[in-house]
Amino acid sequence: MSASVISANGGRRRAMVLVAHADDETLGCGGTLAKMVKRGGWNVDVLILGDGIVRARGLEQDNRGDAAAACEVLGVAPPRFLGFPDQKFDAVPVAELANAVAELGLQPDLILTHADTDLNRDHRLTLEVAKIVGRPRAKPVSILGVEIPNTSFWNGAHFPGTYFVDISEELDTKIDAFSCYANEMQPYPHPWSREGLRLLAQYHGMQCGFAFAESFTVIRGYEGRMPVS
Repeated sequence: MSASVISANGGRRRAMVLVAHADDETLGCGGTLAKMVKRGGWNVDVLILGDGIVRARGLEQDNRGDAAAACEVLGVAPPRFLGFPDQKFDAVPVAELANAVAELGLQPDLILTHADTDLNRDHRLTLEVAKIVGRPRAKPVSILGVEIPNTSFWNGAHFPGTYFVDISEELDTKIDAFSCYANEMQPYPHPWSREGLRLLAQYHGMQCGFAFAESFTVIRGYEGRMPVS
């Protein structure tokens, strides 16, 4: 194992995927997660602040089983749900949200989370939590914001992609993982369609010179603590 794959405590680097809802982990960074697992050197924890129950459409849809199936396709361990109510994070003190994550004691080297250009309030509050738990007190912690198709598109704000990961070999895996979400996969031209996910990856590839890519915004970045460095 190369020196760049050793974290400050002498073990494998630890990545925390801290997202609001089941499916955000796959939509935002599924290809990158699959690549990190394939390359090795990372332990990946998927934390979902919500309870995995979608209540925003007049029906209760339980996405917890689909999330576990998607993570299995990506090659990561099943997600942990922290149990906060969907679309109601703003009714909970941010300190309580952050404490629920901090109490797990995961000490990540890298946090993959949401971006502040996102339309969804739960997503933006999750970013606040990531900044709190990712404060570099004992060691550097990189933080990258992911792009969630539709909630980023529809906010009237350009997603500031400043870091790109080549997922040309992992795109099909990402799409297969998202296909596990029976309640979320949509027909084209919705961004949450097979064609939509492929087109977005192709667009980001065109931006950076890869065939297909995922785009991130760098909130804080350190050498040796980026996804595929």
